[in-house]
Amino acid sequence: FLLLAIVGMTAFQSCNSDDDVVFNDTDTIAEVYEIRNVNFINDGIGNYGIVSELNPQIYNSDMVLVYRRAGSASGNPIWESIPKTIYFDNGAELDYNFDFTVNDVSIYLGYTDSSALAPAYINNQLFRVVIIPADFSNRGATSVDLSDYDAVIKAYNLNESNIKILQPAK
Repeated sequence: FLLLAIVGMTAFQSCNSDDDVVFNDTDTIAEVYEIRNVNFINDGIGNYGIVSELNPQIYNSDMVLVYRRAGSASGNPIWESIPKTIYFDNGAELDYNFDFTVNDVSIYLGYTDSSALAPAYINNQLFRVVIIPADFSNRGATSVDLSDYDAVIKAYNLNESNIKILQPAK
């Protein structure tokens, strides 16, 4: 009995609650970035686009979604997922598209006729970039309508008050 008591006391003394290790989880946190006041400018050969650096960089396995504010209804923003094509009455088309690397996201325009490049579509644009870690996207991508910004925000428990601002590269 004395031997059991000594072993028990030793075991309990070695346990403590000094769990002061801070763990920074960077690979399973969905994030939202905003790119404000985007003005697409002709690069001289007919290309219109912007690039914004992602800092910190994302993982190769992350999913990136981009939404453009297309207006508002009853004071609420209308977010359209891109890629998105806008068709005009004169037959012209304007495409918003994007691509990304682990370091940046690029948003660019395609068009069939320069009449589609009206200031309302190329100046003072607002975009939201949603980064979904692979762990989340593997578990929930099939059950969430990824074209619906509000559904994505709700499904991945994102807080709009924590939106980070990205700047287009100069």
